[in-house]
Amino acid sequence: MAVLEDNQVEIKEGGTKLYVPKSSLGVKVPPRVPVFFNIFAELNRNISMGVYRVFADEKENKVTFADCFAATGVRGIRAAVEVPKLEKVHLNDVNPVAIDLAKRNASLNNVSEKCEFSSKDVCFFLAEQVSLRNRFSIIDLDPYGSPAAYLDCALRSLKNDGLLSVTATDTAVLCGVYPKVAYRKYYCHTLRTEYCHEMGVRMILGAIAHNAQRLELGILPIFSHVNRHYFRVYTAISSSSECIEKTFTSINFIKHCTICNYRDIGDMDEIKCKNCGTPLKNIGPLWVGNIHEKKFLINLIEDFKRSSFKMGLKISTMALEEVDMPPAYYNVDNISSKLNVATPSISLIIAGLRDSGYIASRTAFNFKGIKTDAPISIITEFVRQLSST
Repeated sequence: MAVLEDNQVEIKEGGTKLYVPKSSLGVKVPPRVPVFFNIFAELNRNISMGVYRVFADEKENKVTFADCFAATGVRGIRAAVEVPKLEKVHLNDVNPVAIDLAKRNASLNNVSEKCEFSSKDVCFFLAEQVSLRNRFSIIDLDPYGSPAAYLDCALRSLKNDGLLSVTATDTAVLCGVYPKVAYRKYYCHTLRTEYCHEMGVRMILGAIAHNAQRLELGILPIFSHVNRHYFRVYTAISSSSECIEKTFTSINFIKHCTICNYRDIGDMDEIKCKNCGTPLKNIGPLWVGNIHEKKFLINLIEDFKRSSFKMGLKISTMALEEVDMPPAYYNVDNISSKLNVATPSISLIIAGLRDSGYIASRTAFNFKGIKTDAPISIITEFVRQLSST
């Protein structure tokens, strides 16, 4: 790591060299000035490079990429270097100092000719590319806080069958701490639950789906993950009538019992818990369909194997397990705590549920979580039995 005279440091991330502000390193919360750079988001950027490679490799036509909040250019420059199929990378940031640094990073990696730069408001930047000929193949939205204000702009500027990649870092809102804010930004009634990370992802997808439907578009989520305070969804966008109809039917409510932890999918007419009779709480409307796509994940896993990216391989492999599983995972630690017993092996619980005729899997959203169609009473009994073996 070389320290430069202008308070910048040269680092390497993935296969890309970068100049970043020295003030961004060694601090828990990186400063937003002069240019924002979050070194703790490297895992998330590594995952996104794999996603973009796999998605781009599936396309026969020209593939273009838009990094709407470029900052140092780390994601866009990495994409230019590490995603060979990309023909053009557009980097935009309202901060002109950031764009100057992004240009320097492009030059450092010899990809300047592949990159275009602008310093504009995000929606203005996207609106300039709204004509069918100029729309982007991949749009990356990685704002500070909520992406809600930019979803409509991004959808209008994305090619049919393009990929929308969205980050949200307003963790407290997505996890049900501020229900009024959640409804205002994501059109969703929220609740604090043990599966809040998955709920947050489904809220983001629900908001994208609501915006898409107004534009006669549908969404096809291909992968989602959560790391620290960082929620990330990847969804293809399509104008096909089949996708639009499936999008409409994939928005519903999660019904949750705050007493016995029962949960189910259904409309607001169901008002009492089937397990204990307690009035149910409604979470939604939000996305209740698949949040991962099987074929895409199989290809993503192969990409991570080739690059020896162990954490990406772990997350994507666990995501593959939960394809077609019911929404809303159960946290085994929480069940064990209520029973006042030691937490048994997750694998043994899943095996027991499967042997009893239920479907069950791990979840990528919580390494101590399981997904299953078994009722909470059955899960609780398995935890009780296996904790004593």
